Amino acid sequence: MPDGSIAEEVSGRHAEVKGTVYAARSPVGNALEFDGYTGEIIAAPMPLLDEPVNLGISVWIRLQAYPWNLVPIVDQLDARGSFFFDVDAQGHLHARLGTGSRSYISSTAVPLRRWSLVTLSVAAGNVSFSIDGADAHSEAAPAETSASSPGSPLNLLIGHVRTPQLPGLPRRIHPQFPIEYSIQGSLGQLTVYNCPLPTTDAKELFARADQVLLRPLPWPKFPRWQGGPGPFGAYYTTLHFDPLWDKSRRIGPDSDVVVRFDKSPIQLIFWQGANYVPAWVTENNRWYTDEFMEIYGHPRCPYGEDCEPMSDKQSRYSHVRILESTPARVVVDWRYALSEVEQYAIADAPSPIAWGDWADEYWTIYPDGVAIRRSVLWSTAPQRDNTEFQESIILVPPGETPEENLNYDALTFANLLGQTKSYSWQPKTKPGFSLPHGPAGFPEPQNAVIQWVNLKSRWKPFEVAWGSPVTFDSYNSEMSISAFEWWSHWPVAQIPSSGRPALAADRAGHTSVSHIYWPAYREDAKSLTKVLMDGLTTLQPADLVPLALSWRNPAVLQLQNGREIPYDPAQRAYLLPEGLTSPVRMTLLADREHPVFDVALVVPGWSRPASMQVIRGGQMTGEARIGQVDTLEGGYLVVYIPLKATEDVELRLSSK
Repeated sequence: MPDGSIAEEVSGRHAEVKGTVYAARSPVGNALEFDGYTGEIIAAPMPLLDEPVNLGISVWIRLQAYPWNLVPIVDQLDARGSFFFDVDAQGHLHARLGTGSRSYISSTAVPLRRWSLVTLSVAAGNVSFSIDGADAHSEAAPAETSASSPGSPLNLLIGHVRTPQLPGLPRRIHPQFPIEYSIQGSLGQLTVYNCPLPTTDAKELFARADQVLLRPLPWPKFPRWQGGPGPFGAYYTTLHFDPLWDKSRRIGPDSDVVVRFDKSPIQLIFWQGANYVPAWVTENNRWYTDEFMEIYGHPRCPYGEDCEPMSDKQSRYSHVRILESTPARVVVDWRYALSEVEQYAIADAPSPIAWGDWADEYWTIYPDGVAIRRSVLWSTAPQRDNTEFQESIILVPPGETPEENLNYDALTFANLLGQTKSYSWQPKTKPGFSLPHGPAGFPEPQNAVIQWVNLKSRWKPFEVAWGSPVTFDSYNSEMSISAFEWWSHWPVAQIPSSGRPALAADRAGHTSVSHIYWPAYREDAKSLTKVLMDGLTTLQPADLVPLALSWRNPAVLQLQNGREIPYDPAQRAYLLPEGLTSPVRMTLLADREHPVFDVALVVPGWSRPASMQVIRGGQMTGEARIGQVDTLEGGYLVVYIPLKATEDVELRLSSK
């Protein structure tokens, strides 16, 4: 295939190989692997398919995921009409023998991620299928095969749609935007016979297979740092997902960021496969994110759909950088445009020279697995306060369902009095599409500010919202084959879609369960800022109240001279004045309404080594982590103290 062509063995005619196609090996010989989007084989029409009354077709196929919609194994269009032998979005085989004729569908689906021998047999116009030598039964089907437009070329096409198709059921997807795609997987030993192929012959062909190559491929896992425990910090790295997907990327080394914690098995990951949307990763590799900023609907979103980083399939606008990484804390900046999925247009940009809506999300992360997400929307749109800032999203890996990642009693809410209320979704009782049976809303407890997400893991995601009022709503409005809403257009997928429901557990996907709405933290003529506390915890919802109070209603920090130190909730830190001399004596004035739940101090202008002493009841206690950050302006010191208290605590910062 070096010249971009392959030869047909009987006639010696050459077929053109286009797009991203790789050499592979099937259980009986050579094969080709298609990337799922661009790969295709084009050849001159085959006479045997002109009038397909009696013929047989066999092919070895390994689907790594089901296609987005019908995709040809063989699609021939010639002057006499058309012939289709396809596989659909749930793995069923389809056939149509000519223009205007009936379509047929197999009752059995092709298995995923392993080699299978599939056959089509036509005897006097009667159609039958087999998979691995077993009869797959043939049933009449609606005539919805690969469409051909009047301008379609007259040729034989393998592995790729002839014209762009909708990536799913028309009533379920948005936008209604036809796309090009190919088989995601491999084809080998495609053979067309001038006679029907009975099941006995298919069994004989299957028996010739190399049994080792019939073993299934493992399902790809969402990537995480596998190198074991190590120092807390943020690190550039390259995370790998699935070999076929990895080969298609156009992003260089050290493209991802992993935040590692030395006292827990969790991670915070900014990965290209999720468009760098930050995801909390639990000890057993469950992935959770609090979404991003999103605008939807015309005219703010130019084509009327969703403007969000999830739609930036090639990460043209989205990137991540480490601003600070010390033993005391990490700061990561994730920058992106709110773009739409069809043309990469940016929200609220009425002309090509308009900036439109951009975002910086500054993630300030501490060693206890708690982060402050400071989301800055750069926009001059009058309606910018209608922008969505949060959605509770669970990422679902290929081969799994939402139910395998999330418990039915999925959400618990708590207020600052410690009152809690849990809400559940109902298990699916019948197959097929239906609306999830989840809570209509979350009215209790009153004045809730804490959300706790019941992943199937020991470590659970949580959020604490800033300010008042705080409200929550439920995600139950789109039909799904799961007990929860479930889509497969993100992460990993490259199709231009912002709403494609999962039809099977074949691809990476996601499910959403709630939104959080809360006031702006800061606003000016060009920007709107919100702050949200989130992270992973082993605590129960009511036990998060002291943490929430320590951030929303922090203890007073007082210098020895009685001066109060300002607290910055956007950093979860007290900001000391510049020019302090060693030792600096301070007192945290804590009580039950103003508790201490781990403490951070930022000291500008401090460029010398330092130590921190914590004194409770006259006794030295605890250890502090010290971070020194150098800048052109002189730098600053960051001190993190793991400390829980509801009584006064003395702090003493000294030069070493």
